[in-house]
Amino acid sequence: MMDWQGLTTLWYRILFQDERMLDALANSLWVAFWTTVLSLLLGVPAGVGLARRSLKGNVLFEALLLLPLVVPEIILAVAFAELYGFAKLRLSFWTIVITHVAFSLSYVILMVRSRMARLDQSLVEAAMDLGAGPGQTFFRVLLPHLTPAVLASSLMVFTISLDDYVITSFVAGAGNTTLPLQIYSMAKEGLTPEINAVCTLLMVVTVLMALVAQWAQRAAVSWQRMMPALLLIAAVAIGPLAWSRWTVAGERQVLNLYIWSGYLAPDTLKVFEQRFQARVQCDLYDSVEALLAKLQSGNSGYDIVVPSDYAVQILQRQRWLSPLDKAQIPNLERNLDPQFLGRPFDPGNLYSVPYTWGTTGIGYRKDRVGQIADGWQALWDAQYRGKIVMLDDMRENFGAALKLSGFSINSRDPVQLEAAKALLDKQKPLLQAYNSSNFQDLLISGDAWLVQGWNGQIVKAARKNPNIGYFLPKEGTTLFIDSFCIPADASHKALAHQFINYMLEPETAAAVVNHTGYTVANRAARPYINKAFLNNPALFPDSTLLDKCEMLEDLGDTALVVDRLWTEVRSK
Repeated sequence: MMDWQGLTTLWYRILFQDERMLDALANSLWVAFWTTVLSLLLGVPAGVGLARRSLKGNVLFEALLLLPLVVPEIILAVAFAELYGFAKLRLSFWTIVITHVAFSLSYVILMVRSRMARLDQSLVEAAMDLGAGPGQTFFRVLLPHLTPAVLASSLMVFTISLDDYVITSFVAGAGNTTLPLQIYSMAKEGLTPEINAVCTLLMVVTVLMALVAQWAQRAAVSWQRMMPALLLIAAVAIGPLAWSRWTVAGERQVLNLYIWSGYLAPDTLKVFEQRFQARVQCDLYDSVEALLAKLQSGNSGYDIVVPSDYAVQILQRQRWLSPLDKAQIPNLERNLDPQFLGRPFDPGNLYSVPYTWGTTGIGYRKDRVGQIADGWQALWDAQYRGKIVMLDDMRENFGAALKLSGFSINSRDPVQLEAAKALLDKQKPLLQAYNSSNFQDLLISGDAWLVQGWNGQIVKAARKNPNIGYFLPKEGTTLFIDSFCIPADASHKALAHQFINYMLEPETAAAVVNHTGYTVANRAARPYINKAFLNNPALFPDSTLLDKCEMLEDLGDTALVVDRLWTEVRSK
C-alpha cells in the first residue's frame, strides 16, 4: 500500500534509467510495429479479394478466418511453441512477430472486407474505364476508401500485440522479454510506481493514436498524406530504443539468462558486465512450468537457466542440460556449503550448481490472528474463513495436505493422495484465493491473514510491515534448492561458466541475500550477510525443523494422477 504524497516526476526519471524496463518496452513496441505492418500487408489485399470474389469452399475459409478469434490463447500458445520446436526453429523476436500476425490477421481482413461492402463499385469501374490499371485502381480508389478500416485495424492490432502475455510467454526467445512479461514477472516483488509510470506513458500513446485515427477519418485525410506521418511516429517512438539496445549488444558478448524474478541484487548484472565486457540479457519467469515449457520447446537460446530441484531431474533425464566443466567454476568447491551438494536430484552436481534455497511455510498477520496452531492445521481453521490464501501450485498444495496427514510430500500411494485431495476439498470453502504471484501483498494490506508462501517473499513483506510473521509447520514442509544450469543448446558456454563462478563469489552471493530475502547455498558469504538476516529463523531455521523438510521429487507417471486430482479440486 502506498500513501499519497503529492505529484512527482521521480518515477519517470527512474524509468528512463532502467535499462531492463526500457529493453522490454523497446521489444514490445518493435514487435507491435512489425506485427501491424505485416498484418496490413497481408490482410488488406486478402480482405479486398474476399469481398470481390466468391470462392468455392468459402464457408470453410470463413471458419478458418474466425478460428484465431475464438480459440483460447493458451491453445494457440502451446500449438505454436510445438510447431517451432518440431521445425527446429529457434525462438526469437521473429517467432513472436509471426505468432502475433497469425492471430491478428483476422481482425484486419474482417474490417477491410466490411468496409469494402460499402464501396460503390461504379467508382472502380469508372477508374478502369479511364485507363487505370489494377495497381492504380487499388492505390487511387480502393485504398483511400479503406483508410478508416486500415487505421482502425492498425490500432487494434498494435494494441493487442502490445498487450499480449500468454502467447508471447511461450514463443519469446532469449533477450526478447516484452513489457507484459516484464511487468507480470515483477508482480512477485510488488507493483512499483515505476510500473505505473510506464503504463501511464503507454496509455497516453494509445489515446493519441486513437485521436489521430479519428481525426484522419473525420477530416478525410488521404492515405498518401497519412503514411509518412505514421512512419515518422513509429521511427521516433521505436527507433532509438531498438537501435540503442542492438548496437550495444553488438559490441560485446551476450549472455542470455533465464531466471526467477526477484533473484538478483540491483547491481549484480552491471558488475558482471563491466568486469567481463559482456552484456547480460535477462528474462524472467514465475513458475517451474514456464521454464520447462520454454526449454522443452527446443532452441530457446538461453545460456543459463535456474530450475528448481525436481525440474533439474526432469531436464537432465530429457537431455536438455549440458554437463558442467567444474574446472571453470573453482568457487563451487571453495565456497558452497557441502549440505547442499550431492543432493538426489543431481548426486554428483554434474549438471547443476546450487544457488538459492528456501522453504515453504505459513506467513501470518500477528495483529489479526493472535495465537495460532504451529502446524498446517492453521490453514484449515474455520475461524479464518475468507482470510486464507494458498499457493497456486499443485505440488505445494498436495505437499501441505500430505504433511498434515503424516505422509511424505512425494507420496505415490493412491490412497494417501485421495486423502490429501479430501483435505483440500474440505479447505477450499475457507480460502480467499490460490495465489502464487503477489500473496505477500495481500498480507501487507491485511486482505489475507494466513498465507502459504515462500520464505523469501514473506521476509521482504515483513520489512514493510513488522506485523507479518513466518513459521515452518511442525509436521515439516518443502525445502527447495534453485540451481544454475547450462542448457545443452547454449551458445556461450564459456561465458556461462564465468557467470556461475562470479555468482558464487562471497560478496556477490551476500548482496543477493541482503536484497532478495532468499538464502544462498554459499557458506563463504555468511560474513557479508546482514546480521539481522542471519538471526532470522525464517531464513535460517532451526536444524530440528529443517530435518523434517523434504525436497520435491519428480513423481513420474504419478504426476498425471496428482494433476487430475488437482484439477478436480480447482473445478469445484
